Amino acid sequence: MLVPLYGFLLGDTLGLIVLVQDTDPVARIAESLEQAACMRVVPTGRNRVASGGRELDLEMTVAQAGLAALDRVDVYPAKAD
Repeated sequence: MLVPLYGFLLGDTLGLIVLVQDTDPVARIAESLEQAACMRVVPTGRNRVASGGRELDLEMTVAQAGLAALDRVDVYPAKAD
């Protein structure tokens, strides 16, 4: 099922609606946001995704993460190792 999410990419000036499938991995949210904002923010390809004050596992699906239509997700650069 298609899930529209409000996405906010650190460094961007706009919030964006991204469309993902509930079977997509959470990492796909970050990829979609980076692609949509690439004119304003340089893509890093390594990100963290958070929603509701918790960081999400990039490998779990959107459904497993408990994300529903119009939930807010925030994307941040991954921490340096």
